[in-house]
Amino acid sequence: MSFKDKKGTEWQFAVIPLGGFVKFSGDDNPASINTVAVGKSDASHSKQFNESPLLSRFFTVLAGPFANFVFSIFIFSAILIFQGVSVNDPIIGKINNFYEAKFDIKVNDKILEVDGQKVASFSDIFSIIKKSDVETSRFTIERDSLVKEIELPYLLQPIVESIEPLSAASLAGLHIGDVFLTIEEKKLRNFNDLKEEITQSKGRSLRITIFRDGKVLQKSIQPTLSPIENKKGDYEAIYRIGVAGGPIFYPPKETPSLWKALIFGVEATTGVITASFKGIQGIIKGHVDPKHLSGPIGIAHAVTDSIKSGLLAFLSLIAIISTGIGFVNLLPIPILDGGHILMLFYEYVSRRKPTEAIIRFSMIFGLVLLLSLLTFTTFNDISRLVLFLNF
Repeated sequence: MSFKDKKGTEWQFAVIPLGGFVKFSGDDNPASINTVAVGKSDASHSKQFNESPLLSRFFTVLAGPFANFVFSIFIFSAILIFQGVSVNDPIIGKINNFYEAKFDIKVNDKILEVDGQKVASFSDIFSIIKKSDVETSRFTIERDSLVKEIELPYLLQPIVESIEPLSAASLAGLHIGDVFLTIEEKKLRNFNDLKEEITQSKGRSLRITIFRDGKVLQKSIQPTLSPIENKKGDYEAIYRIGVAGGPIFYPPKETPSLWKALIFGVEATTGVITASFKGIQGIIKGHVDPKHLSGPIGIAHAVTDSIKSGLLAFLSLIAIISTGIGFVNLLPIPILDGGHILMLFYEYVSRRKPTEAIIRFSMIFGLVLLLSLLTFTTFNDISRLVLFLNF
């Protein structure tokens, strides 16, 4: 379906919404070359892309990636508004079901002391816990105007707080909120025990038991060697299953201001861009295996996979993909927006447009490069998909 607006721009909606494409006025091919000879004095030419001022062309090319980043900022900001921000008061707002049933803790309990040390904020709780090597701690709480003392295990237990799409945890069918009980019949005391067992597995399949919705389930999970950023900012490959842990309980949440949400959106989008830069740097240095790159099949599968973790996980992945598309489009590869910007920079420095031969060669080179990358990432996607289906 297509139509023209009042300014003469033609809009078209495809049956399969896989990406978008913009053709500038005067373009006869992907290289943005107008093959029809037209006199420079023709006034109508002022509306064509190649005859527009250099700065106008630069901002026109930049508009696509910029729109991707704005969309990501909007999504990340909406996520924060929807899920809220934590309140720093030492009050319990949410408890994992497994520990709520096992220990004497309830929502709205106010924590007064931990191991005899007074608590003024929620962050104080974890500051005290981190200094302690014991497996359990004494909590003094206030509940309904009554003060009582209870004992709780180390707060960072092997709880699944989030799951990476297409990860070993996703393949094994883990859910957010699951609690690891044992690995290879070894009881887990905390999340660090889980992490240690995974990293030392050498990739062999592990037998695990988890708690979910009042039931104890047995599963198998096979860690995969994948890159992760270390404290130095470099990437190293370790065996992982793709889960992030969380505490036994969380603080209450409140709706943030619009300004705070926008700041978070900008920071989250910037973080994805920075991670993309580091990922490319890691591949060049040989720290990141290119087999972890994904193409359209992998992205589609990841979106489907993220839906299992809930709406917020799905929206977060959409924002990450949008940022990634904007970032990739800015790479100085001919046929991409970054390649157009590179040509505009050449024109600015040399004070003349690149010849048609240069443009055609660069566009062919860029097309071959992109098709090669697409073929490679599709092969990676199919390999992972076969593993997923055969798991």
